Amino acid sequence: MADAVAMPASVTAGLKKRRDRAQGVRDQFQPLLDDAYKFAIPFRKDASESPGAERVNEVYDHTAIVSAFRFGGKLQSDLAPPGETFFKLEPGPLVRQPDAREQLSTDLEGIRDVLAATLIDGEWDNAFAEMALDLAAGTGCMLILEGEGEKIARFITVPLSEILLESGGYGEISGVFWKKKWAVRSIRETWPKAKFEEKLAEYEQKAPETEIDLHQDTVWDAKRKRWRHTVWCNEQETPLSTRDYRTSPWLTPRYFKVSGETYGRGTIMLAMPTIRTLNTAQRYTLQAAAIAMIGIYTAIDDGVFNPENSPIMPGAFWKVARNGGTLGPSVQRFPDPRIDLSNLVLNDLRMGVQAAMMDQSLPPDGAAVRSATEILERVKRLASDHVGAFGRLVAEIIVPLVRRLIEICFNRRVIQYQTPIDQLLVRVAVSSPLAIARETSRVQKIVQWLEMVMMLMGDKKHHVGKFADALAEVGRVMDVPSNLILKEEERKQAEAADQAQAMALELARAGIGHNGGPAMDAGPTEPPPETLA
Repeated sequence: MADAVAMPASVTAGLKKRRDRAQGVRDQFQPLLDDAYKFAIPFRKDASESPGAERVNEVYDHTAIVSAFRFGGKLQSDLAPPGETFFKLEPGPLVRQPDAREQLSTDLEGIRDVLAATLIDGEWDNAFAEMALDLAAGTGCMLILEGEGEKIARFITVPLSEILLESGGYGEISGVFWKKKWAVRSIRETWPKAKFEEKLAEYEQKAPETEIDLHQDTVWDAKRKRWRHTVWCNEQETPLSTRDYRTSPWLTPRYFKVSGETYGRGTIMLAMPTIRTLNTAQRYTLQAAAIAMIGIYTAIDDGVFNPENSPIMPGAFWKVARNGGTLGPSVQRFPDPRIDLSNLVLNDLRMGVQAAMMDQSLPPDGAAVRSATEILERVKRLASDHVGAFGRLVAEIIVPLVRRLIEICFNRRVIQYQTPIDQLLVRVAVSSPLAIARETSRVQKIVQWLEMVMMLMGDKKHHVGKFADALAEVGRVMDVPSNLILKEEERKQAEAADQAQAMALELARAGIGHNGGPAMDAGPTEPPPETLA
């Protein structure tokens, strides 16, 4: 839909009120986010206010930082592995006729291949990796826009510090408010049809590199059943651009969510008590190590020894009143702290942080020997940690992503139909490694049942089970390409060919040819065993 620039100022005023309300909700949640980004993902903080900042000057242990990156990588490899197609389009439960299901499956697989092609240029993988790091804190934000030229779609991960979220009546996200500083030149390049009023026009003419706060607000219009994306700034009353979308251009997944809260909570917040304790314990350990190396000295105030004039360095001589005697030496070293005890505490704290953040790294070689069974059980337990959040991640990442890509590809005339995803006629299924692992139990039940039928029924197994249909269903669950699975007509043709071949063998054994006469002499045959005897 084309951009609209003639919008009343009341639209901007309404967005300001909703933004202010969303800001109040964010202010209540901000302390939790500050701790998460300070101790675990400091490199995901917004750099607009402090570019080039050290970011880790208050962090004394890197366990949480490393575990956050491993969590992000594990989430990406489990849910949306790079270079792989991690979703499927399938006929829904209302499509019951076999022929219709097979034809629709073929058509949907072609659409799926087109959608998947928009995700393989690397931008999606980079954007998802950044969003996965934000999900470790609880909430991720990605903007999906229609591309230009050869690029079908654009994927932009936005720092959570620039975003305000508005929650709808049922807990869904009904508004996303993005504020970021833009140069006036960049605004004109991005929205060439935007109408600049007096102040912006002056900036554009005299100082195009001037940066202003640009607002991009996306809200759900319940009356028109559309998402409205409005671009505006405080320098003028009318919006710079408005555009309507059938699908939300934002992905705003939450990992875990407390009832009634707008923002999510991630594994970093689950581990935050241990992260704080670990950081404090490591700081005290470093202080104790410094004391052990340099030492703390006590001195008698006798008017002779002056600590300001007594440097701690090799070969230095200190002027003291005495080095012994009944009153003791003038200067004496304080007992060093026990560093070995603090190391024991630190190791336990590090393991606690890694367990809470799903860091599946195996024990180091120098650690206590663990049996293969124990390691296997640890890996199996940790592999199921995403299960609690899997449904929300699918509902707030995979399904909205597919719907958004369908709209973009339809607008770019890459696909012919804007297929509706209603989960009844057409449904989205996840085919990532995590989803296939979850489906393995269903496949295993089907295979076990087929084996049981074969064992109990023998040659009459087809009286009980539809073996061909069952195996085709197993192939679809395992995301086998449809061109490798025989369709209903092809299976019937194969069965007819098998029956014809079996009949020909029976006729040959009976000595009857295909024309009803005696079979042709096939040549000399070996005499039966009794003749040889």
